[in-house]
Amino acid sequence: MAFKNLDDYKKEKYGGKFILQNDGDNADVVFLYRSTKDVMVADCHYIKSPEYSGYVHCSGRGCPACEKGVRVQSKLFIPVYNLTANGVQFWDRTPKFEPQLAADVFNRFPDPSGYVFKITRNGAANDINTRYNIQAINRCPKNLQYDELTSSMGITFPDYYENICKDVDTSTLTKWLNASSSSS
Repeated sequence: MAFKNLDDYKKEKYGGKFILQNDGDNADVVFLYRSTKDVMVADCHYIKSPEYSGYVHCSGRGCPACEKGVRVQSKLFIPVYNLTANGVQFWDRTPKFEPQLAADVFNRFPDPSGYVFKITRNGAANDINTRYNIQAINRCPKNLQYDELTSSMGITFPDYYENICKDVDTSTLTKWLNASSSSS
């Protein structure tokens, strides 16, 4: 394995993911949801192989990852435009986060894509008691509004979720899993 500079390492490890690692970390984001109907949940596996490392959809009955004992996880991948990173990222949460998303975002802003929110982490790294404070801080400028943003970036939902959780056929998944178990 070759050395990588720290920025390349972080890009590879966290690329496409919205992460606040330490207590007090915060970011300004636009939720890429126009209503609660846009919220998507997936049953998936996290796999690591030479060909692909990341989430893949569980194919249910006869799933190669299930047969290999790879844990099924239910995930809520929340698409956000991160103003600090200047890009679309996915906030990886479990469905247990849905009540907070509803209370802090949808109950107050039925179309949250029209607002900029500050998300602040309250809790140390790896602390299971970590909580997030989500507050609307401003209306979105025109260039950050949903239609303008997705159009300028060539993004369509739900297709864009493929960037965080791959939907692959069982033969491809089997190949990836076999390559993973044969590598040292």
